[in-house]
Amino acid sequence: MRITGLQPQANNPDRISIFVDEHFLMGVNTLLVLKMGLRLGQELTPAQVQQLEDEEALQKAVDRAMNYLSFRPRSREEVRRYLKQKQTPLELIDAVIERLNQLDLINDESFASFWIESRERFRPKGAQAIKNELKMKGVKREVIDEVVTGEQDEELALRAGRKKAQSLLRQPDMDYNAFRTKLGPFLQRRGFSYEVTKRVAQQLWEESSQGPVEDDEDFSS
Repeated sequence: MRITGLQPQANNPDRISIFVDEHFLMGVNTLLVLKMGLRLGQELTPAQVQQLEDEEALQKAVDRAMNYLSFRPRSREEVRRYLKQKQTPLELIDAVIERLNQLDLINDESFASFWIESRERFRPKGAQAIKNELKMKGVKREVIDEVVTGEQDEELALRAGRKKAQSLLRQPDMDYNAFRTKLGPFLQRRGFSYEVTKRVAQQLWEESSQGPVEDDEDFSS
C-alpha cells in the first residue's frame, strides 16, 4: 500500500485524509501524521496501518475526554465512568487516563479543592456532606481527609442558614423552639454537625433581635 494523498480535511484542518493507491484509507489527526513521519509515496505495512488505527482510536477517546473536562474539572473516576458510558474499550480508557495525567488535566487533589471552593461560594455544605460527595465522585479517602477539614463549618452554616432563618422569622408567632426545630434539620441535611447546627441556630436567632437564648437549650427536643 503506497500513500498517494495526504489532504487536510475541509471541515477540520487539524485532520488529514490519507489515501493509499488512490483510495481513501482513513482520516487522522495531523499530529499523528507528523509523529509517524508519513509522506507521499511511502509504502505502508499492515503493522503501520494497525498503528494508525490504534493511535486514531486513542486520540478520539482523548478528545472525547477533553471535551468532557472542558465544562468543569472532573475527578479521575468521573472521567473513567464517562468513557465507559461512551462504550470506550477498557484498554483505551487506561491509556486515556495516562495521557490526561501526563498533560496534568486530571488531578484529584486539585479537583477536590475546586469542589470545596465551589460549594463554599454557591451552596455551602458541611464537611461530612462534602466528604460524601467527593467519595461518590471516586476521590480516594486519603485525598478527601487531606483537603476537607471542617474548620469553616460554622461560618458556612451561618451563610447556608441565614436566608432560611429570615424566611422562618417572617412566620407569625415564631418562637425559638419552633425556629430551631425547623432550621436544625435544614442545616443537618447539608452535612453540618449537631453542635454546629445548635450554635448557628442560637446565633441567627439572636441576630434577629429576638433576644438571647439559654445555653443549655436542648436542640433535639
